[in-house]
This record gives sequence, structure tokens and C-alpha cells, in this order.
Amino acid sequence: MGLVITASVIAFVTTEMDDLLVMFVLFSKVNRLREQVAVILGKYLGLVFLIAAGKLFAGIISRFPVEQLLGLLGIIPITIGIRYAVREYTGKKDRADGGQRIRCPLAFCALLLETVIITLANGGDSIAVCLSFFSSLKQPDFIISCIVFCIMQALWCVIAISVMNAASIRSYTEESRGVIIPVLFVALGLYILIKSGTVVWLFSRGGIPA
Repeated sequence: MGLVITASVIAFVTTEMDDLLVMFVLFSKVNRLREQVAVILGKYLGLVFLIAAGKLFAGIISRFPVEQLLGLLGIIPITIGIRYAVREYTGKKDRADGGQRIRCPLAFCALLLETVIITLANGGDSIAVCLSFFSSLKQPDFIISCIVFCIMQALWCVIAISVMNAASIRSYTEESRGVIIPVLFVALGLYILIKSGTVVWLFSRGGIPA
């Protein structure tokens, strides 16, 4: 049991270390408890999907360039960043800035879905680990490992929220959110596209003209 726990912690940290940076970006955009809950739930739903995909569909997934395909979702945070910048500079800010939008169930679900998509986009390497790690575990060890991953995800959320709620950081992001948030999301999208090998993959398939 101790070996499984240790291996699970190592597997999580090695695959999700950069995800901590992703969470900093996600939490930089939200500052209300309800919004933070949406992001946290989205992170867990994304994590569950990645684990389930690696465990249940290993045979199918291994036949496709999953990491590169998921990397295409990096376009989403780029779109979010551009959209946010346009709304900031045209004066058409999200109603969430007035404290209304996040009260709408549809807005809550939209933020949750946005988080799930970004989690999956950055989770190509996580699926690769799940394919090799989770598929080799027997049922009791698999359950233990899932619990460890959930606990580690909670720790990641606590760290990200604590850092982004620090007075100096929160004050800076609030004052410069019209620049900081778009830049962070566009940079995140580009990072995902490059890290996942999607750009190189598209070039190799002729998907991007030279």
C-alpha cells in the first residue's frame, strides 16, 4: 500500500506540476467563492476523465495521437484571452464584474466547462501516464491511487487559491486584469499547443501552411 501511495504521488507530481501554473491562470480570473467552486469542480471532472480514459480505454487511445489532438484545445484559452481583452477595451465587460453573471447557473456551468476543457487540453501527458500506470494496477491499488490523486488535486487547489488570494498578487491582478488575464490565457494556450507537440504534428501533416 505504501508503495502504491508513493508511486501515485510521484505520478501526480511529475504530470501535474505544470498544471499548477495552469491553475494560477484559472484562479487569476475569478475572485468569488462560487467562481472558485466552479473551477475546482472543473479540475476534478477533468482529472476523472483523464483517469477513466487511461484506465478504461487504453487499447483505443493508444492507437491515436491523443496528446496532440488534446493539444488542439489550447485554442480555447487563446480565444478566452482575446475575448476578455476585447470586452475590456470596448467597455463590454462580463456582467460577472458587477457580481451578477456568476449567479446564473448557465454562467457557473460555462466556467466549469471552460475549466474542464483547459484541464483536458493540458492533460495529454497525463493520459500517457495513466495508460502505463493505472492500466497496470489491480482494482484495490487503482482505488488507492485514485484517492491519492484526488487528495493531491485538492492540495494543488489550496496552493493555487492561497497564492492568487495573497494581498499583493490579488491587488496587482485586479488593477491590471485588462492586460494580465488576456496575456496569461493566450500564453497558456500557446504553451499547451507547443508542449503537446500539436504545432509540430500539424506541420508534419501539412495542417499548417509554411
